Amino acid sequence: MKIAVLSDTHIPTRLGAIPGRVYEICAESDLILHSGDMVDHCVIIDLQRFAPVKAVYGNMDPYNITSRYPESLELELEGHRVCMTHGTGARFGIENRIQKKFKTLNPDVIIFGHSHVFNADIQDDVLRLNPGAVSGSKGNRTMALLTLEKDKKPEVQKISF
Repeated sequence: MKIAVLSDTHIPTRLGAIPGRVYEICAESDLILHSGDMVDHCVIIDLQRFAPVKAVYGNMDPYNITSRYPESLELELEGHRVCMTHGTGARFGIENRIQKKFKTLNPDVIIFGHSHVFNADIQDDVLRLNPGAVSGSKGNRTMALLTLEKDKKPEVQKISF
């Protein structure tokens, strides 16, 4: 299963529209996961043209988003337990704080955003994935392509544009 993972689109406050490269990756994906800070619900509606979308809200999302989407989400995908949230607080140590939040759920993959910094590391057999920010500065915009297959380790590809 190919999963487009994105976060921090911040449309239209930091970026006027979703970049074309994001559409290309989403069109090749079976599922799209957005880990918050959409800012405008049109982002989700737009992405649903390519694949089903699951999302959580972020700290910059208004009521029309926070009332539709949860703060965190748990999914079983291809035999992997995936947990997703946006994250809060300081950038330093965010991976550890989020891993602690989901510890009792025994996740295989944790997806988060908030810091706008790409991260794909493994701690205690858990893949901790932050796709970075679609709305990052030019040349520093990122997302991820996550591949999940039953009985195989998750694979992550960083997409920069």
